[in-house]
Formats: sequence, structure tokens, C-alpha cells
Amino acid sequence: MYYGTMKFIIQIIGVGLLCYSLIGAALYFFQEKMLFFPMGAPFGECSQVGRYKAKAIASDGIRYYLKESKTANAWIVIFHGNAGNACDRTYFFDLLSSLDANIVLFEYPGYGGDSQKPGESIIREKALALVHHIQGLPSGRLPVLLMGESLGCGVATWVSTQTKVSGLVLISAYTAIAKVAQHHYPWLPVTYLLKHKFPADEWAGRTTAPAILFHGKEDDIIPIKFARKQVGNFKSRARLFEIGNCGHNDIVDTGRGILENNIAEFVRSLSSQ
Repeated sequence: MYYGTMKFIIQIIGVGLLCYSLIGAALYFFQEKMLFFPMGAPFGECSQVGRYKAKAIASDGIRYYLKESKTANAWIVIFHGNAGNACDRTYFFDLLSSLDANIVLFEYPGYGGDSQKPGESIIREKALALVHHIQGLPSGRLPVLLMGESLGCGVATWVSTQTKVSGLVLISAYTAIAKVAQHHYPWLPVTYLLKHKFPADEWAGRTTAPAILFHGKEDDIIPIKFARKQVGNFKSRARLFEIGNCGHNDIVDTGRGILENNIAEFVRSLSSQ
């Protein structure tokens, strides 16, 4: 009787370990599909862009939408979140409408109908190429600010360690994607399994660009504890604005007044230096 019971327990443990291993293997091999969600219209077929008199530009493997101002005194380059595409982010044109700036919505590799496979390395590579491209334009001598949204916060922060930019505006920032994933799956060794870690906490300590951060207090996708930690990782000047009564996906709508006023003040402070 004792032997039979032990055998049954061992079998149960074995099945449990097998299931655990299979879940871990699925996370490793299918993580791109769990992290990156490219959806929406192919690049250049964005009907919303025409309403803002913006244009789609493809050059040397980089793609972006540009809303240009003839009297611009700055560039603002936007790196969006992990779902949708750049076409979905035309609300940033409205959010930044009070600023006299050239506004760029970057399209990630693998998004907007692109056949490439999205990933941390290629996104960072093309993001930096975009900023270098802008800096090489006749108007590239204007201050260049980088704005990140969710996943894009890490992209913007990394680019700022590779080339001189005037400032960072980060909405729904994190310390590292690997750490956020570990928060949601504490029972899995996510930190070791994830190939696309986006260690923004390390990059924050290497940038010289001042930063302003915004985060919804009710965010359950990237809980606000990550932004509170991240703001302290910057060696440069950084400030976090916590916005009540909003989460991850409604922060631009619910917190619009706070975002508009403080981004405008941030940009003005940079131009006065």
C-alpha cells in the first residue's frame, strides 16, 4: 500500500514537472508572439495621417510618419508600444499640437505590414538609424527629443545612450521588460527564458538626457512600482508624474491635461538651457 501511494505521488510530480517544462518551452519558443502584436494597416496606408497633413517616409530601411512644421524649433520622435502600429498613434499629433515641432511616428520593423521578424535588436538598430537620419537633415540641428510609450520607453532610453538628444518623455515606463514579465509570471524563470529583455534600468544609468515620466496609478499591465523604481535609475535629471484614475491604455486620454502642460513646460525648460 505504501509503495503504491509513493508511486502515485511520484507520477503526479512527474506530470507536474513535465507540464511546467512544456509551459516554459512554449514561453521561450513563442515569446515573440506574446510580446509583439503588430496589427493594423500596412505602412503608408494610414487614412488618419492625411487628416494631419502628415506624410509617410521610407528611407534606407526605416519607416516613419512625419508631421512637419515650417517654423519648428524641435524634433519629437515617438516610439510606440508593443501592439498595433504607428498609424494607431496619430493621437500624439493632437497631444503635441501646442508645440512647434516636427513630430515623427516611428514604424517598428515587423510592424505595418513589414515581413521582418520584430525583436529587440532590430528595433533598437532601426530606431537609432532613424535618429541619425534626422540628425543628418538640414533641420537636424534642432533639438531632438525622444518620446516612448510603454515598450517604446526602453527603445527611447537606449537610443539616448547612443547619440546626443535633448530629452526623454516616457509614458508608462518600466525597469526591464523581463522584470515586468516576471511580475506577471512569478512561477516561471522568465528572466532566463526571455530573449527580448529591454533592460531600460541599465540604460537609464548611462544616458545624460533629462527625462520626464508619466504613469497611471491604476496601470495593471506595467504597475506603477516599475516607474517609481525607474525614475531613480536615471543619473540625469528625471521626474515622475503619477496620474490618478487611469491605467495603461487610457493614460493619454485621462491624463491629457497633465501630459500636455508638463511636456510643454519640459520642452521650454530644455530650450532655455
